[in-house]
Amino acid sequence: MAFFAESVLIVLIIPFAFAILTKVFVKNEERMSNIIEKLSVLPMIFLALAIVFMFASQGQILIENLEFIGYMLIPILLFFVINFFVSQIVEWKMKCAYEERASLTLTTLARNSPTALAIAMTAFPHEPLIAVVLVIGPLLELPILALITQALLFLSRKEKRK
Repeated sequence: MAFFAESVLIVLIIPFAFAILTKVFVKNEERMSNIIEKLSVLPMIFLALAIVFMFASQGQILIENLEFIGYMLIPILLFFVINFFVSQIVEWKMKCAYEERASLTLTTLARNSPTALAIAMTAFPHEPLIAVVLVIGPLLELPILALITQALLFLSRKEKRK
């Protein structure tokens, strides 16, 4: 129970407290925009560090079970492909502009990636390699989101030609 409380504190409460303190002490909108602009690179750096630390702690399990990556890749790719096409159809039916479609598609996929990991773990319930799934998930998510961004740009260019 103490581990759970510590995790909640680190992941939720501390960032929330910093957000409130920032809002209280930085009243100037221009100054706030400047701070946000300077700090916007930090999430990518922290994500890269998290991936490095996951590999450092679970790398041996990953190397010992390389065949599992192939098995896991199938449900995760299916999740992203199906989600992409469903979101495109819904957004097309709603007559959303490109900017709205791109934002909604990428937000939906990025927010639902933990669901994709849960699907992969559910697809292989007898595999005790949950740590491998947690390591591979972010590694797969980033390139997939980059490919989907390129697909959205392609669709946008194609739409503009019409």
